[in-house]
Amino acid sequence: MSPGPRASLAEQKLLRAGANRVVSPYAIGGSRVAQAVLRPAVVDFIELATRKEHLDLQIEETVIHAASQLCASTLQNSQLRQNLGVIIVAIKKSDGTMVYNPPGLTMLEAGDTLIALGRREQLDQLDVQAGPAAVES
Repeated sequence: MSPGPRASLAEQKLLRAGANRVVSPYAIGGSRVAQAVLRPAVVDFIELATRKEHLDLQIEETVIHAASQLCASTLQNSQLRQNLGVIIVAIKKSDGTMVYNPPGLTMLEAGDTLIALGRREQLDQLDVQAGPAAVES
């Protein structure tokens, strides 16, 4: 079901008024129903990874700080998968572009947002590595 022409007009007005993003429950609901019919296993996986009550697997975003040990490293050299066990699904670069399934030679830069899949404790370790580097005494 289409939300109709008013939703489009309302969306345009909200964007002109300064909104960064407009969320339409009708569009989200319609898309969700279609995805559940066409790709039920994918929907199940996303449900598992995005709900807080499923602590065994989560998907989170982490921003790389300028003083992070990850900054100016390639994804491969960062050893995130090997050392932490997280999977980097995508990287949102600071200019807003998305790199899906980033190759190992992708350079990690300050302001990049890592979209990572892993267990809560692994994602917490990723947050630490993406934050400012610890000062040695």
